[in-house]
Amino acid sequence: MTAGDDYRRDLASLVERIRSLNPPDLASRFAIHGGISADSFQKASPVQEGTVAAVDGSNAVVVESGSFSIAAVRAAACGFSAGVRSFRSVTPLRLATLGREAQDRSFADLYLECFGAEPETPLSDDDPDRAAAVLRDTLEYWAALRTAERLGAGDLLVLDGALRVSHASHDPVLVRLMKTCAKRRVHLVAVTKRTAATWGGGLPLVPAAVALADSLSIPSPWFLPVDESLLDTTRFSQWRHGALVIAALHPRSLLAFKIEVPAPADGTEVRRIVSLLAGWSDDGRVTGYPYPLLDVHRTARIRADAVQQVKNDLMAGMGGAGLDLSRFRGLFGDYHGELERY
Repeated sequence: MTAGDDYRRDLASLVERIRSLNPPDLASRFAIHGGISADSFQKASPVQEGTVAAVDGSNAVVVESGSFSIAAVRAAACGFSAGVRSFRSVTPLRLATLGREAQDRSFADLYLECFGAEPETPLSDDDPDRAAAVLRDTLEYWAALRTAERLGAGDLLVLDGALRVSHASHDPVLVRLMKTCAKRRVHLVAVTKRTAATWGGGLPLVPAAVALADSLSIPSPWFLPVDESLLDTTRFSQWRHGALVIAALHPRSLLAFKIEVPAPADGTEVRRIVSLLAGWSDDGRVTGYPYPLLDVHRTARIRADAVQQVKNDLMAGMGGAGLDLSRFRGLFGDYHGELERY
């Protein structure tokens, strides 16, 4: 068998696997499996009232050596009211070492700076990518708390992700955020762009809800509360605080999202939240997606030029400390880059 035959065989196998995730009877199977009918879908009406604020973060690896990496992280918050952006804030770009937490305390020091206490659970050194995400989340929660404190009754705070944490140290911070929002009567929601949630032995959740809504001629905006017993598995269930809802936000968009609101979910509260999200989901560039989340994503994003500037500053700093360029190359030289020249 030739290499071309191997490729075509693998491609055909992948197509068949993808087709199995979208069976012709997907809508009816989902309805039966979840006990869902047309009455299960709730209507919402787009509205722009008060302030809708969104928070997001970003992380990027700057340089890597065999034993540790250096990452840059930051978070941003953007608020919109009366049809325009009313505020935008960005944390300074923060730098941290990954793989040396026990020695360098990058996470512990940042957590202490943000929340005034040591994290109860230390950060492991064995997964640099996860460590970078935890550092980013630390800044995101700090930014979310500060943003919640500037919002008022009826406003909406939107998080990019879920109302659950992936590291135990952030659980009390998320609880604090929810209590702050409740005290100030600020609506809180988390929107997931891409969810791993499945049902019925591996079928994707959101496409099934969209297929059923389409088959029942349910017009957007709509939302569908989902009992988590319908799902195959629940990740991080010990740190989950949200009630799960599927929402479609614009009639001219095929997009729908898993959203989470603080549990237990109140139908009136969810309708208000979905209405506010829908009110900001008519931008032509990303129709059906809340524009405040797009704006804050672009604000927080660490672009390639920023990463290169950090590298340049790092080399300059090492030079000022008496370490010549050969030391930098010795620590962070990338043979992949060298090989790509040939």
